[in-house]
Amino acid sequence: MGIHPPTSNTRVSPTRRLGLAALALSSIASVSLTANDFSGLSLEELASMPVIESSKSGFQLFDAPNGAFVFDEEAIQNLPVDSIPEMLRYAPGVHIMRSSNGAWGLGVRGMNSRFFSRALFTVDEQSQNSTLFNGLFGSDHDLLLDDVASVEVVYGPGGSLWGTNAANGRVNVILKSVFETEGTVLKTRVGNLNRSTEGRHGWLIDQNSGIRVWAKHSERQSAADLLSDAWTTSRAGIRYEKRPNSGNLISLSAEYFDSELGFSRSVLDPETGYPETLVAPETQSGFNTQLKWTHHEDRDNGFSLRGWVGSTDFRSLYANYDFSLGGLEFRSLISPSERHKFVLSAGVVLDDETLFDSEETSFLDDYTPRKTTAHLGGEYTLTLSPQKLELTAGLSASYDSYTDHVEPLPSARLLYRLNDASRIWLAYSSSSRAVPSGITSIESMKNGYLGLEPFVIPTPYGDFTIDTQLLNLTNQGIELKSERLDAIEIGYRSQYQAGGSLVVTAFLNEYADIIGFRDFNMIPVLAVADPYLLNQMVIDNLATGRSYGLEFSRDLVLGERSKLLLNYSYIGDRFEPAERFAANIQNLPTLQAELETLSNNVPTHQASLWYSQSFTAEWQADLGLRYKSGYASPRSNQEQSMQGDLRLTWQPNEQFRLSLVGRNLLDPQVDETYLKDYIGIGSEIKREAYLEMNLEF
Repeated sequence: MGIHPPTSNTRVSPTRRLGLAALALSSIASVSLTANDFSGLSLEELASMPVIESSKSGFQLFDAPNGAFVFDEEAIQNLPVDSIPEMLRYAPGVHIMRSSNGAWGLGVRGMNSRFFSRALFTVDEQSQNSTLFNGLFGSDHDLLLDDVASVEVVYGPGGSLWGTNAANGRVNVILKSVFETEGTVLKTRVGNLNRSTEGRHGWLIDQNSGIRVWAKHSERQSAADLLSDAWTTSRAGIRYEKRPNSGNLISLSAEYFDSELGFSRSVLDPETGYPETLVAPETQSGFNTQLKWTHHEDRDNGFSLRGWVGSTDFRSLYANYDFSLGGLEFRSLISPSERHKFVLSAGVVLDDETLFDSEETSFLDDYTPRKTTAHLGGEYTLTLSPQKLELTAGLSASYDSYTDHVEPLPSARLLYRLNDASRIWLAYSSSSRAVPSGITSIESMKNGYLGLEPFVIPTPYGDFTIDTQLLNLTNQGIELKSERLDAIEIGYRSQYQAGGSLVVTAFLNEYADIIGFRDFNMIPVLAVADPYLLNQMVIDNLATGRSYGLEFSRDLVLGERSKLLLNYSYIGDRFEPAERFAANIQNLPTLQAELETLSNNVPTHQASLWYSQSFTAEWQADLGLRYKSGYASPRSNQEQSMQGDLRLTWQPNEQFRLSLVGRNLLDPQVDETYLKDYIGIGSEIKREAYLEMNLEF
């Protein structure tokens, strides 16, 4: 529930003490703690504090000069959720929409979309966003929650250090060190909609090295009454860490994943004009490996170097592809004095893609199968007044081989410490979103159909009534630009002596060169059994826009056994056609629909509450309430909703934990299917309950 200072009577076992020491050594890439703030903390206390990668310099959360929110280990264990996307519903300013089992849309500060995500999702800094369609797939984040140390939300552009695609924000999942996961954990969930079994075993080879292995299998029943969207996923992996000496840590991990998502979509048969429903699984399988070396000289100087390779095979009704990728990234933290700090970041990613035609999609024969992205950036922090005022300035250059263009991304942040317990900050930052390579390689894609108001076309052979429209995405060789975002943010953060915290943040985003669908040609197709309009669309940089909003988070400690977290966010936005389309906008209905969808794509108001109550040493209840205001547009809509979740936990000892969890308790069915750029048939989210049992030994 945010940041909770460690207490002086915290008990730490010898193996956990070793693990925390390793975490402290490896945290140079994640956290930098000043001596004045934390000189009194022990090594165990220092390592166990939740941290956020608000910048590559790793500001501790309280001193982060930008909006940030953290789910710590307490939240991960006790919130009434079973996945990271569902957990993110309790973060202010984050919009999660589950269009079907295993398919979520992630929006941070607006603009939620399945395949045009403006938020970056990473696991231990490794991006999980698809390079082809820049979206998230279920197997990417179906992680073992017992292995997760924290889930961090960083708001606003982070281009000066994160590179492209960290536009509206970034979600980073931090996994535990192997030194923290010695022993065995077995967990099972059994419910009316979901079943899962997972296990992890970790052991120390010696005092300086350790291994953990894990496996998980999940099944979720169909959420639809008529169409199957059942989801099955499996994953297994291994992680090895070695500490050659007190200043170095080497980590090697490998993981295999496989998932099958039930998927269906409706299109018109071009030969007859009749609607037809196609049902076929969406499958994804592959592996990821990563090697990382962290060198630590002291708390303010060090570097990390990591390399990774991965491969994914994907098959669905709308696209088939294989791709492999590899990358190398270097980061360095240099503090020549107490007043000066430098953070440097450089990386390159290479991917190789093979695209296969499907029943509904064909790809260009001459598409470019290889893509290169590179990033070089850094930030400089100057302490203008010791323990009072800090100025951070950053700049990066990002390159991708599709646009063959170097994108400069600046940032500037000012942090002022009002007192020991309060901070204010003012930040400007910029980022870009690279063009998804899969979109530009499409030759033709039947993108569903729409119902129309009936209208009549007179012909010499009689009148034809048309009331349906087949959408078809075509490629006209348009050279797309990367989207651009510039943002201003101001915030206030305070911690209270009695416990708890308050964070208030306001922001303004300015967008340019937004990518979307626009009209190309509309042709009446009359020589079929059921006439229809063939609406051919193309992808283009079609809009500019502005969004603004407010985020509020209040963490209260009500007593020794009670805690309360209140979150609220407001967002408003407006999008307009690019200047070259403005004069002819009345003749471009698809572009008009896209603009209206962009402007009505996420709730204006969102709020959540998490109340945690310990009745005894063995019994605890966690209640969650979630509210979203409604919105409507031609391609995405959501009715106002109020939902509740509940977890009742019995834990008689440290080895055994049993929880009864109820989800979506206030409304038996919530229609959450109308997600922008989701081309399948969605389903309603149902009320569910499951029993969760956790064993540790």
